Amino acid sequence: MDVSGSCLFVGLLAITACGSNAAPAAPATVVHTAGSSCANGSGFALSLVSDRGGQPTPVAAAAWFARHGGLTGIPAEGWRQVSRSGSGATVKSGAVTLHVIQGPDRTWQVDGGNRCP
Repeated sequence: MDVSGSCLFVGLLAITACGSNAAPAAPATVVHTAGSSCANGSGFALSLVSDRGGQPTPVAAAAWFARHGGLTGIPAEGWRQVSRSGSGATVKSGAVTLHVIQGPDRTWQVDGGNRCP
């Protein structure tokens, strides 16, 4: 799948949680980005089956998701944390922004994101 267009439809993803032993996520939700600061972008949201077994940092979770999340157009490198609040963080690489959450085991997993042209 490509991360371009007015919205991104993500079907069943076989591997979406950020841990090698993590359970797969439920189907993703289509997110229309009109009305946000990224009106011409595309986005996705994931329903994680497990809140454990992620990566040690938000940046590591983004890099893992880029390699194993099943979407094309997600950069493999260049991730940097741009904000953090409580158990959530935002990471960015190029035009792609990912939201990452921290589970009770203190590991991080991607639960959604968007691409702004």
